[in-house]
Parts: sequence; C-alpha cells; structure tokens
Amino acid sequence: MRLAKLCTVTDQKSGKLVPFSLLEEQEKIVHQACESQNVIFLKGRQIGCSTVICFLDAIFAVLHPGSKVAVVADTEQKCHSLVDRVRDFLTGLGIKLLISNRSKIRLDNGSEIHSVTANASKGQEQSKAGRSMSFQMLHLSELAFWPDQDAFKALTASAGLSAPIIIESTSSGPGDLLWTLWNNSNTFEKVFFPVQDHSLYRADPAFLTDEYRKEGAELGFTDEGAMAWFFRTLEDRFSGDLIAALREYPQRPEHAFQSSEGRWVRITPPVLQHTTTRDIKIFRPRRINRAYSVGIDTGGGLGKDASTIAVIDRLDGSLCATYSDNLDTIDVFTDHVRSVYELYGPDYVCVETNGIGQATAQSCRDKGIPVREFKTTDASRYTSLLLLKQAVEKNGLAGPEELALECDELHIDKRERFAGSKDLCMAIGFALDDAKRNPFMVKKEEPANVFTMSKFVSNKKEKW
Repeated sequence: MRLAKLCTVTDQKSGKLVPFSLLEEQEKIVHQACESQNVIFLKGRQIGCSTVICFLDAIFAVLHPGSKVAVVADTEQKCHSLVDRVRDFLTGLGIKLLISNRSKIRLDNGSEIHSVTANASKGQEQSKAGRSMSFQMLHLSELAFWPDQDAFKALTASAGLSAPIIIESTSSGPGDLLWTLWNNSNTFEKVFFPVQDHSLYRADPAFLTDEYRKEGAELGFTDEGAMAWFFRTLEDRFSGDLIAALREYPQRPEHAFQSSEGRWVRITPPVLQHTTTRDIKIFRPRRINRAYSVGIDTGGGLGKDASTIAVIDRLDGSLCATYSDNLDTIDVFTDHVRSVYELYGPDYVCVETNGIGQATAQSCRDKGIPVREFKTTDASRYTSLLLLKQAVEKNGLAGPEELALECDELHIDKRERFAGSKDLCMAIGFALDDAKRNPFMVKKEEPANVFTMSKFVSNKKEKW
C-alpha cells in the first residue's frame, strides 16, 4: 500500500492528480489477487478495479524479472489506455524503461508489458491473440464485451502453468463467456462488488420516497445513502430503465446478468425503403471501390426457419441487401445466392455449414460460387449476435421489416439461451464477423497532373 502512494491517479470528484490511496474495494482486489492464481472480479462502473489491477501488472513486472504481462481488452484504444496506466505507475515508482510505447513496455530487468487486442486478425478463422507469445500474467479487461470470445482460449493457452489470470468486467447479460465462467465450476475465485459497497456512490436519503425505500429493500440495499444514489442515477442516466441500471450498477450478482426485458437488441432498427432485383431486397446498390461480405444462414424450408442472405459493406458496415424465404429448397435458395454473388461480386460467401448448411455450401460450389465455411459454436453464435447487437444499437444498422421483427422477438429465455426468430440476424452476424476479420483498406488516390520527383530519381545508391 505504501508503494501505491508513490504514484498518482485522477480523483473521481475533482479530476485532479492525487496520491494513489487505495479505496476499500481496491484493497480487497489486491488481497484477493495475491491469494488466488485465477480470479474474476464482477463489478459495476467506476470502482477503480482496472486501475488497481494495472498497478498489480506493474508490480508483477518489477518483482519477476524477464516476465511478460499481457494487458488485454476488446479494442486497441482500451488496450492502449490500460498500458498507459501501467506506464504511469512504473514512472511513479522510478523504474527505468528501455522501451515505452503504446504497444509494449520493456523494463530494465527484462520484463515486458504487452498491449493485446482480443480480436481475430485479417484472414484468421480463429483468434490467434497471444499464440506467438508465452505470458507469465494475464490481465483480461471487460471480457463480456469482446466481439471475438474465442480469443480467451488462445490467450489462456499462451499463459504459463503458474501464470495468474485476472479477469475484471462488467456484464453484458446472460449467455456469454463471462456468464459461463462465473456460473460454471472452475478454478476461478469469484469476487462480486455490490454498488452499495462503493463509498462514493452516496446521495441525500431525503430524496427517497416510501416506494423507493420498499423497492430498494427488495433489491438488496440496506444503506439509504446508497439507495438514494442508485434511484437518482436511475432517473438521471437511465430514464427509469431499472434492468439496464442494475446491469451497470448491480447490487446482487444476478442483477449483472439480466437481459433488459428479455430482449437481446434493445432498440428496433428502422425499416428502410428498397428496390427489388431477382427477389433480392436492395437498400444500397453495388458501388465502385467497395468490397462486400455476404452471410448465409440456411433454414429447414417447408414453412419453418427461413433461409437468409445478408450483404454488408466492409467499409462502413451498412446493410446493402437481404433475402429471406422459408419455403425455398436448397437448389432454389442457392440460385438466389448466385444472384447476390453476381450483383455484388464478393470474394466469397460465408455459409454456416452446421447440419443442412453443408448442402448449401456444396450447392454454391456447384454453381461456381466461392465459399468460406462458417461452423458455429455457442461462442461464435454469441459473437455473431453480439456484433449484430452493437451494429444496431451503436452504429444504427437498419434494413428490411424482417430485421425489425426479429430484433423485437430475439431474447434470452429463462434458461439463459437465445430464443425467438434470428435467421436474418445470424446471416447479418456472419457477414459482420467476416467484415471485421477482413476490413476493406482504402487506397489513397494519386493526384493527377502533378509533378512527382521520385519518378525521375534513381533508387540506386551511388557513391560520390
């Protein structure tokens, strides 16, 4: 604890740099991390969990010369932010750094801290995060929000047998990897931080009505100051959406894993106008200098599950075209796949090949359509639907009426499994996953009629 005070952090209230004096929750995190090799911290927002674990990352690197520490998050920006915190702690401790950038820090004792993004790289069927490295400590941040949940297996396989694995995350709802690790029997110690335990989350109890007090007691609150803060936050930040507020600031573990009103996608995407070509709904026609990803989900036909096609623009992630029908035979369906292939010219189409999808893939090949097989697991299915959820809620993805109806119906059932129609959602998810793994790179156009000296200068190195 005395080492922490040599460093500085930003105070939540004033926004100023102050000595790093550990909060009560942070002291608990340090003790639990020191006592357990594998630990999961399920938390609410802004309790300082990631900050104190970054401090532990720095201390581990100092105490274990030659070790490698992986700091992992779902985006480069978040990874770099966490590594920046580790660097600040090392600087505060007066540690000499031989390499110091946003991707890697190397200490004078040979230890290294690496920034690792939990996404599959271009052209990879599975995440290879950490596969070329051997880590002696893993700090896995916001695991519930990793689009590529298979990255967890690749990273843990890269860790030494004695390597501590520390997971700190808020929840994104039931059914994901964090939920599975928390509820299954494994070697991870599970530590939960109720919102009431955070001393800064307090407000004047005079705000409470009798109804709030009754509801707060049912939710598990015993401190009226914490209860008042929660209900004020509920009204100010969540517009009265109790389930969403509890997921961000849970008082009990089960609150963290609730799905808002059972829905998976919280909003209904707008229905776009379209034209029709060869029975394909066209929202945006093919454009020059664009690349497209095509996702295909095969239904059983005969009026049951629909067979669906979705076309995604790799540059901006917009939905360009769709097809959906629940009566098509495989041969008729792949005729429509051929039409999409001719209309948008993708490098290949992504076909789910579990069960009947194998026949779709073969029929596509017979018709001259290149295929990338997509074998779904619980993790990959969750990843695809998580990408769809983020595309609709954060990026404003919109499309046909079928998409709006599926987003209204898709939910988590009482067994914490996906339920409701999701045929088009899955096809869109496959296409979004392919676009993420194979981003379209825009080449800068050379200006016309401009003198370029390099054309007239020899590349050969000559002596004077």
